Amino acid sequence: MTREFSGTYRGTTTDERREQRRRRLLDAALDIVGSQGLSALTVRGVCEQARVGPRFFYESFPDLDALAGALLTEVQQEALDQARLTMNATPGSAEDKIRAGVAALIISVTDDPRRANIAFAQAYGSEALMRRRFAGMREVAALIIEQTRLLLDIPEGEDTAITALAQLITGGAAELTLVWLDGGLKVERPVLIELIADYVVAMVDRLPGMATKLSD
Repeated sequence: MTREFSGTYRGTTTDERREQRRRRLLDAALDIVGSQGLSALTVRGVCEQARVGPRFFYESFPDLDALAGALLTEVQQEALDQARLTMNATPGSAEDKIRAGVAALIISVTDDPRRANIAFAQAYGSEALMRRRFAGMREVAALIIEQTRLLLDIPEGEDTAITALAQLITGGAAELTLVWLDGGLKVERPVLIELIADYVVAMVDRLPGMATKLSD
């Protein structure tokens, strides 16, 4: 069996070369899935575009589902990180921070149509990606819970209300963005962002009422 020599070669270590190949595979998958759809993703095609031998594909990923899942995770995580950083850096009221975070998240995902396609549309064609999409939505919900507690003076014991609120916000925002991407909502992106931000702020304002209902 052929294997890669260990040590440094042309100034890079084995681990660095492995990571470079993985990066090229992810970049190639982004282009293929984001432009042509999940059905166009093949080991041969992604390896040719990444200029990586097939044996090195399996060094990085056990199968195509794992590659697509890693790609979706990366897109989701970068958007979450950007939203968190933006909210933390934004001065002003809780509403100001929420609006800034919504804008950062939506812009991060939709600036590149390929990333938006992967984040919102292509998951429906794969059970593995759908699981990853749901996991990502739970992570967004966790961010909302985290930031809600940081920004608002919420009494202890309202975890159920906050969790319900976060899931409603996450699901609603994701589906509205998907409709927008599909052409069903014919507005410019700033209007989409404002609509989602208005929705998030309105839902947060309803938190006390939700807590009361859930505690009855």
